[in-house]
Amino acid sequence: MHSHYLFIALDTARARAAEADRFRLAAQARSSTPQVNRLRRAVARLAVAVARTADERALQTSAPAH
Repeated sequence: MHSHYLFIALDTARARAAEADRFRLAAQARSSTPQVNRLRRAVARLAVAVARTADERALQTSAPAH
């Protein structure tokens, strides 16, 4: 009998989480300005720059010198 109540509780929690997700996504869609995390974007750009620099240096050192 306890497992029956557990499944009911889990199903209710799942439904409430789905409802909260729908409301959250709808609120984001109505937002006039996109919510951008500037720090996350800066870190991503820095990581891309470091990767490009590493690739360029790897190609320069692996190219045979004539």
